[in-house]
Amino acid sequence: MPSSYTPRLRLELQAAGENLNTWGAPKLNNAISRIETAIAGRTSVALTGAPYVLAASNGDDEARSAILDFTGTGPATVTLPSVSKVYLARNGSSGAVTLTTGAGATVALGVNDTALVICDATNVFSLAIGGTSIKAYVDAVRTYVDQQAWAGQAGVLPGQGGSGGKFLKTDGTTPAWTAPAVADLSDYAGDQAAKAAAASAAATARAVAFSLLF
Repeated sequence: MPSSYTPRLRLELQAAGENLNTWGAPKLNNAISRIETAIAGRTSVALTGAPYVLAASNGDDEARSAILDFTGTGPATVTLPSVSKVYLARNGSSGAVTLTTGAGATVALGVNDTALVICDATNVFSLAIGGTSIKAYVDAVRTYVDQQAWAGQAGVLPGQGGSGGKFLKTDGTTPAWTAPAVADLSDYAGDQAAKAAAASAAATARAVAFSLLF
């Protein structure tokens, strides 16, 4: 009876009496190498925007790797083998990458997203919080915090893109990044002058009061 292969990682199983004197090398070494790939191996997949099917064979293949690193052009759909497996997937392509088995639930990775995904042989799921992806959850929390921080101004904290050299200013209703203006500096100078005058007047009043006492 010839050797056979496992359905998920496609590792060669030896039949009794099979491959006499070749089981250690190369057979066992091949099996150990493929187990290592399944645990810690990385496969880089260059996408072109077209649908892509991960290679899965009884020899060395892409779908056995623990880490899938997508590059190139997106958006694209990537089909995984219809067997149970866990992947750590990173989308370094220019568009969203959708992971699927061709049936059931799918997972969409945004640009620069990294996710732990689980395939149950039909569906693909991602690690999530309350049914929401971790990235979406963090974005929602951050938006909520921004809204609460600026609730008094009935606005939200503006993004920092293009705000180099500017300061945060509000008109009493809407906060915005603004470049310093002469009027702002004049207000500052006037405020400082007023504080200095008040301090001088207070010092004079104290001196007068002290002289009257003595």
